Amino acid sequence: MAKRFELYGRLGQGSMSRVWRAMDHNAGREVALKILDKFKTIRFEHRFLGLNKPTEGEVAMQLKHPNIVKTFDQGITTADEQFLAMEYVKGISLSFLVDTQNKKMRKNRLNFIIQLGKAVQYLHDQHWIHRDICPRNVIIDENLELKLIDFGLVVPNTPDFQKPGNRTGTVSYMAPELIKRQKTDQRIDIFSYAVSCYEMFTNEHPWNVSGETIEIVVLLINKPPKDLRELEPRVDDQIADTIMRGLEADPYNRWQTVGEMVEQFEEAQLRLAKQRSLLKKKSLAASRQKKTSDEKTDHDIVVENPEEFAKYEKEGSKTEDSSERSKKESQKGTAFNLDDLGFEAESMDEESK
Repeated sequence: MAKRFELYGRLGQGSMSRVWRAMDHNAGREVALKILDKFKTIRFEHRFLGLNKPTEGEVAMQLKHPNIVKTFDQGITTADEQFLAMEYVKGISLSFLVDTQNKKMRKNRLNFIIQLGKAVQYLHDQHWIHRDICPRNVIIDENLELKLIDFGLVVPNTPDFQKPGNRTGTVSYMAPELIKRQKTDQRIDIFSYAVSCYEMFTNEHPWNVSGETIEIVVLLINKPPKDLRELEPRVDDQIADTIMRGLEADPYNRWQTVGEMVEQFEEAQLRLAKQRSLLKKKSLAASRQKKTSDEKTDHDIVVENPEEFAKYEKEGSKTEDSSERSKKESQKGTAFNLDDLGFEAESMDEESK
């Protein structure tokens, strides 16, 4: 290992592994080198004795998706520890963006939600259950591309691995059936994905139980979650409804695939893009008569006056005297959010030149 990998510095440490930024001299490239703790790995894999469970490295080597970190090689060190040589992704953790709720998050969260959903759906299409979907296991690179990075708890989505009893994962993202030691399948990932989506909008857990014990979570999980719109009233209804259905306690009342959720999010994204474009044209026309200041708002929210938007969309290309239109708009006092698609609003003065 010392001859092949030159360690530059530690990137992180989890409950069962350590990760370094390193140079792989055999391949001539920089990698993220993950080394699994020998004894913790043995204890974890002991739960699946006789089931021929693949190792994390064997799983990771099979995954080929733009939103999943690449694994170039895997094996065993001279100290009998499993290692993975993975793509080195220069970026920041999604959990940091959730915590800060900065402009990068507000501007791109719907895009991040869609990318994560596609990564999870790919895993399910390959007949795997991830079991630990959460912002901590996601990195956003410098090009705003999302990468799912950890596969230590992945198991095949087959009857033997769906049996009750194995409660592994991050407690506050566990589906009720997993906590209660019931039969599980890919729908536990749908629940965890929905919790992650909820947090991307609110920086709060639907049950406000982050960091609590499983026993407390069992009590809270039997109560309905707080509606996302109570914390973010301006969120688009289609987006909010999609997330809330993913949080259903009964797996049969949830979405049955992540792909169904992604379809809803993409449909909302397209609708909001059209809405934003039409409203922007109207505002630019008004700005030719009167200069307006740029309004800084969050993204992926509905217009404050949807009836006005529907009226404008129906009228299409009809025109009226510009001075009269300006007078009417000033009388109505209608406010619009021009940032629904997830781009910064541009200066009306600059665009009207």
